[in-house]
Amino acid sequence: MASRSNNAYRRMTGRFRLNGRSAMLETAEEKLFYLTASDDLSNFDGQDVVVEGELSGADRLSLTWIGLASA
Repeated sequence: MASRSNNAYRRMTGRFRLNGRSAMLETAEEKLFYLTASDDLSNFDGQDVVVEGELSGADRLSLTWIGLASA
């Protein structure tokens, strides 16, 4: 039987922040996740967002989708 990857797809909400070259998501639980993406995400800086992607570590998310969180 083939083993599955330990990476898990996640959907999370929080405040998006750019810190130098790093993109981060701060969740309501005050956890930080570093986001990796090839797109320019500067329009989301300081906004509440919903993100989707694959966890590649305890605090890293490879971003596949981002959008503004509804109020």
